[in-house]
Amino acid sequence: MKAMFLGPIALALALAGCGGKESFTVSGTVTGLKFSGMELTNGSDKITVQPPADSTMAVNFSFPNSIDYGDEYEIGIKNPAHQSCGPAISGALKGSAGYTQTINVAIVCSINAYQLTGTVAGLDMGDLTVINGNGSEFKIAKGSTSFKYPDAIKSQTSYGLVVLTQPSGGKCSIANGTGTMGDADVTNIAITCAKAP
Repeated sequence: MKAMFLGPIALALALAGCGGKESFTVSGTVTGLKFSGMELTNGSDKITVQPPADSTMAVNFSFPNSIDYGDEYEIGIKNPAHQSCGPAISGALKGSAGYTQTINVAIVCSINAYQLTGTVAGLDMGDLTVINGNGSEFKIAKGSTSFKYPDAIKSQTSYGLVVLTQPSGGKCSIANGTGTMGDADVTNIAITCAKAP
């Protein structure tokens, strides 16, 4: 006679017949976590997830209290500093115990990125080209009074906006063009141009 394996539903029914219920641990993995401050909740359960020593590795998590077959779970996320996190698969943060044999939720984090923006004054003689370190070149057209650098800069990353090519017959300088990106757009960069002497 061949051995029979009980699936989740059959096992739950068998346990219920013995006066017990199958229980499930709500667990999963977090990838891309680089900063501290991440908290996960499931009902009244709350856990802190710390970034790994090697940020390329995934971190495993599990909630201390298991849930019974048929009970609902819904994982809430408090984002770590400078990052945004969410489920690797849409809708995977909530479900019902027993729908699958294990509850293993994959969460992915990415570093937030922001823009370099500011004002332009006196650019009357031609186009100006600026660059952020080894980033892409960005042309600011003659007559512009403001700009937004097209490449988003990750939070906690240093930036240095410099003039790559001066306008014909002019000279431009940049104030507040270097620093470390925080958690909002940089808006105080000022580019001032004048005719070359």
